[in-house]
Amino acid sequence: MKLQIIKQLSRSSNKVCLAKNENNVLVVLKKYQDSATLKIETTILNQLSISGYAPKIVEMGEDYIIYEYIEGDLLKDKFTLYTMSDNFEGLIRLANELSVFLQIFYSLADGYIVKDISFDNFIIKDGRCYGIDYDSAEEGLQYTDLAGVIAYAVSNCAGSIYSSFPFIVQMLKNFRCKMIDIINEVKIILNNSKKIMNVDSVLNDLLMIDDKNLSKFLQK
Repeated sequence: MKLQIIKQLSRSSNKVCLAKNENNVLVVLKKYQDSATLKIETTILNQLSISGYAPKIVEMGEDYIIYEYIEGDLLKDKFTLYTMSDNFEGLIRLANELSVFLQIFYSLADGYIVKDISFDNFIIKDGRCYGIDYDSAEEGLQYTDLAGVIAYAVSNCAGSIYSSFPFIVQMLKNFRCKMIDIINEVKIILNNSKKIMNVDSVLNDLLMIDDKNLSKFLQK
């Protein structure tokens, strides 16, 4: 397939570029450094695209794939906007959309977890969440991903950490999980990311949120 490269989308070890094919249709070209990552990602993409939660692969080579370009909003951008404006309904909706995606991922990905929970790797379009990057996917336990979601949320909210709590509470509800069950994993991720200085204080606040006292935090 002949492609016209428009711009580079990622600076990771696996190069990702936005391009146009001979029919002037936007696609994504991804080149890989190792065959193992290529194999894992193509397997997951093929499984998820059948259910409509990932872009379809249109061409494969020994060290690359070309897949559909999904035009939507990054989950990161919507999360930033909603935490900045205290849009609690929007945050709950985002949590539901991400939860649906993750639950479908786990049902199809045969024991794998996403592992690299960056909101840059998810696109929201027409109320559906699409996963577009599985470089770090590996076998593991689902609570590791949930802990990653919560750690990312408190580290990247636009306002105070309390603005992320409606999103976090909804994620916990959707996965029928309590914060105490994953707090140690959240602590590890926050300490490793080094984005938050007062990790212990944040963890204490996280342990106290639930349906009954959520409103108390939202007033801070």
